[in-house]
Amino acid sequence: MNSTEIIETLRQKIAVPSGRHLYGVLGSYAKLDAFAEKLRQAKTQDGIPFPRPVNVNRGILEAIPDDEFKRLAENEAKHPEPTAAHVKRAFERFLRESLSGGKVVVLANLEMLFAYNIDLSLLRTIAADENKVLLILPGRRASGRIVMFHEMTEGDYTLPTNLIADNHLWEIRE
Repeated sequence: MNSTEIIETLRQKIAVPSGRHLYGVLGSYAKLDAFAEKLRQAKTQDGIPFPRPVNVNRGILEAIPDDEFKRLAENEAKHPEPTAAHVKRAFERFLRESLSGGKVVVLANLEMLFAYNIDLSLLRTIAADENKVLLILPGRRASGRIVMFHEMTEGDYTLPTNLIADNHLWEIRE
């Protein structure tokens, strides 16, 4: 689908007042940046402009006090589990603070979640009824799965199966 088709489909889906409201758009970083610009120019069926994407990495880092972050960074090589647990808690706080009942929240820059192998099921649980979440995801469909960061040469990250319903996940093809 192209950006315009995705935005029009998204507008229709978020207009439904209840149900699961977790959506995703896949593409290269360049295509996702262009999509986010077009999305900012569009409005929901209620006439509300779509919001600017929120940087999840920045939100996580801002949720961790500087002195704690320094301590975590110093000990991460020896003890990565406490750092991952801290990132998970910071993400949960950030996500709950970002939700603004009834409006769409657009999340981008989720690299830290994958780097620390953070369970993304909170997104599926929290994105329902008045909480509407759109994920901007650098990735592509390949062999029945969603390969994340497909432009990278090392690492193998995939989007968890069934996190986003297939009819709520679109790939930019323009």
